[in-house]
Amino acid sequence: MTTSLSWNFSMTAAQIIQAAYEDLLVVVPGGTVATADSTMALQRLNMIVKQLQGDTDFAPGVKVWTRQRLTLFLEIGRQSYLVGPAATDARCGANVGRTTISANEAAGQTVISITSNIDNETHQGSTVTMTNGDIVGISLDNGTIDWTTISGTPSSSSMTISVALTNASAAGKYIWWFSGRAQRFPLIEYAVLRNSSRSDTPLDIYTQVQQYEAQASKFGDGDPTCILVEPLRLNTRITLNFQPDDISKQIYMTVLYPAEDYDATSDDIAFPQEYFRLLSWELALALSPSVGRWTQQMQTNLNDARMRAKSLNPEKSIMYFQPNA
Repeated sequence: MTTSLSWNFSMTAAQIIQAAYEDLLVVVPGGTVATADSTMALQRLNMIVKQLQGDTDFAPGVKVWTRQRLTLFLEIGRQSYLVGPAATDARCGANVGRTTISANEAAGQTVISITSNIDNETHQGSTVTMTNGDIVGISLDNGTIDWTTISGTPSSSSMTISVALTNASAAGKYIWWFSGRAQRFPLIEYAVLRNSSRSDTPLDIYTQVQQYEAQASKFGDGDPTCILVEPLRLNTRITLNFQPDDISKQIYMTVLYPAEDYDATSDDIAFPQEYFRLLSWELALALSPSVGRWTQQMQTNLNDARMRAKSLNPEKSIMYFQPNA
């Protein structure tokens, strides 16, 4: 017996739509879905995947394939930060690299001496390389960070920035860079405050404003010990319980990223293979009112797909109860 020896089965949005209409008996297997029907189905598919983002998959499943590590940079005296591509600042990103200035740089400089244009230490097992257009933060002698972008491809010893330094920066000061602003995320799993030596202090995470407001002191200077996380419409807001006074420390967060958009039917489905059947039957249910067809057998198939999906990555609790403890 010969097997395929392949494990790369994937589906596009068009194929999920085709399967849904075939299951609804609207088109015969291999038939053509009308353009208007395909357009409507793509919209419904986007609505479905947005509801399935975070950990909402009919059970407390953990969507590990959407897990992302983010770095939130702090500003002296600032307690509230917005995370998302719609944010007006550039203080949070994924796959952040770090290097240092290799020679003293004066205010007004646009060509900066750097120790390296790669970082293979911040993210063990991977290398982050500076590229043209990256967002870059340069720590200054006055205790602040200049945020700008990289202009051109950096060499191993220098980089050019789009906006000149506003203050001097001595050799040894840190430079951080990343490719783009982080996405608004619907769920946070863990957060730590990391210092320049990469030593972490866990932070308490609040998702209810009452928890945050119950803190007796929220306006002192110092390292935060807890954060309030509020997913807004376009961004996720992070509020600290102290006003930072050290920009060499960052907040590292483990979050679940939002489900990707499907802008065209040719887009690949950004879910694991185990979710394809669920997405097809959920889409069939969403389309059923428009075609006037939904049977008990279809409902049974949907229920079965939901049951198997919710058991895919069940949450492993870190708490347990011990009798007579």
